[in-house]
Amino acid sequence: MTEQHTADAAGDTTPGRPAPQRITAALFVDLDGQRARYECLRPCCPHRVEGPVYSTDCGEDDKPIGVAGLKTFIDGVKSTHLAQYHGSPR
Repeated sequence: MTEQHTADAAGDTTPGRPAPQRITAALFVDLDGQRARYECLRPCCPHRVEGPVYSTDCGEDDKPIGVAGLKTFIDGVKSTHLAQYHGSPR
């Protein structure tokens, strides 16, 4: 029987541990839920940064978008960025 080894991000090997996933994006949301920013870390991304968006930003009705608007931004980035800029639904 052979033992399977995989390397983690630091280069260590651990028997039976699944291979690490590459980090391809970072979604920043402050702890108070007042601002958010998305950064795509893929090297050839034509639209690397989305946001920042603040809860005090005004929507189409000239009223602050609030925390609900931030959630809409976050959900939109999660569901559309990869499909729009990388041809992948995930």
